[in-house]
Amino acid sequence: MSASPSPRALADLQAFSSDPYTTMARLYRENGPVTALGAGPMGFRLTLGAEACEFILANSALFSWEQAFAALTPLTGPSALLVNDGDAHRRLRKLVAPAFTARRVAGRLETVVRHIEAAMADWRPGAVLDVYGSLRKALRLATLESLFGVAAVERSDGLSDWLHDIHRAIDTDVLGGTLERGAGSPVWRRALLARSSVHRWVVAEIERRGAAAEPGEDALGVLLRGVGDARLTDAEITDQLVSLLEAGAETTAAQLAWTLYCALRDRAVWDGIRAEIAERLPAGAPVSITDLPGLDGIVSETMRLYPATAIVSRKVAAEFTLAGARFVPGDLLIFSPYHTHRLPAVWREPERFEPRRWDPSSAFYHRPAPHEFLPFGGGPHRCIGAGFATMAVKAAFVTVARHFEGELLTTDARPAGLIGMRPRDGITVRVDEKR
Repeated sequence: MSASPSPRALADLQAFSSDPYTTMARLYRENGPVTALGAGPMGFRLTLGAEACEFILANSALFSWEQAFAALTPLTGPSALLVNDGDAHRRLRKLVAPAFTARRVAGRLETVVRHIEAAMADWRPGAVLDVYGSLRKALRLATLESLFGVAAVERSDGLSDWLHDIHRAIDTDVLGGTLERGAGSPVWRRALLARSSVHRWVVAEIERRGAAAEPGEDALGVLLRGVGDARLTDAEITDQLVSLLEAGAETTAAQLAWTLYCALRDRAVWDGIRAEIAERLPAGAPVSITDLPGLDGIVSETMRLYPATAIVSRKVAAEFTLAGARFVPGDLLIFSPYHTHRLPAVWREPERFEPRRWDPSSAFYHRPAPHEFLPFGGGPHRCIGAGFATMAVKAAFVTVARHFEGELLTTDARPAGLIGMRPRDGITVRVDEKR
C-alpha cells in the first residue's frame, strides 16, 4: 500500500476513527468492497460486504493474526491465542478447548445466576440505575469464579480495575496503530502496569493450585490437567487466563446490556419473553436456558445488531486480489461483522430488531451462511469462549427477566468501542415495585 496519502484517504480515516459505524456504511455505498484509509503506519484497507467476509474466512492461509496483533503482545502475552498462527495456534487451541466443552459451560450456569441475583438484590424500587455498569461487575465475578474457582473471588481485590485498563488499551489499539502507544501515553502505560499486576495474580493462583491435591474442574484445573500427555506450560496457561479474563467479562457484559436494551425497548418482545420464561420455569424452579425459543431469537438478533466485535483486522501474508484491488504481504485489512450484519442484501429490514427472523416458521426467517453471521468472529480464530459467553448472556437475561419490574429510560443507545462493543452511555432503567 502506498505511503503517499490522498486527502480523501486521510479524511475518511478521520471519519472512521470518530464514527466507524456509520462511516463503514457510507464508504461501502460510495466505493464498494474496498476502501483505502490513511497511509504509512496508519494505512489500511477497509474490506466490506458479505463476499469480502466469505473470501477472508475461506482463505485463512493468506493472512496472519500474529502479525496483525503483534503490537499487542506486551498486553496479551506471547502465548495468547490472539497472537498466534498456524501450528502454534492449533496446538494451543487444542489444549484450551477442553475448558469450554458444552458440558463444562453448562456447569457454570449456576455461577452466573448467583452473581446476577446478588447484584440485583441492591436494586431498590424507585432507583434509576445503569444496568450495564451494575451487571458488568457481577459478570466479571462470575467469569473469575468460572476460570479460577470460588475461593479466588475472595482474593481478587484490584483485579477489575486492572482488567479495565488493559481492555481500554486493546480497544483503542485494535487497528495496530501507534496513536495511543507512545512512551508517554497514559493509556498504554497504565495498561502495561495493569498487565504486570494481573500476571502476578494469575501466577500466584497457578502456584496455589499446583500445590493442591487435585487441580479442580474450573478452567484453571482443566488447563493444568492437559490433554493426554500434552500440557501447557505455566507461562502458556498464564497468557490464556489473562486473555480470557480480560475479554470474557467485558464482551459478555456488553452483550447482556444490549440484549436487555433491545428487549425492553419493544414491550411486546419483553412481555412475550417474560411469559415464555414464566411458563417454562415456574416460580422457584432453577434457571434454565434450554427449550426457550424466544430467548434464542432475542439473543441471536441482538448479537446480529451488536456483535461482540465490530471489526476484525488481518495482516496479509501472501499476495491476492479482492474486488479488483491488489493486496501484498504486509498490508493491513479490516473487515466488519457489524457492517455485514446490517447489509440489506443479506437481511430483510436490517436495522430493525426482529427476533422472529431466527424462527423457521416466520416469514422473516433467514438462515445465514457462516460468513453472514459472525458475532464472535469466524474461521480458525473464532472466539474460543463463545459458548460460555452465550450461556452467560442467556442465563443472566433470564435471571433479570424473572425478577425485574421497571422501565427502560435510555431511548437511543449509541455504541462505543470496537472490541466488546458497548453502549457508550450505559443503559438506564427505573426500578419499580414488584407486581
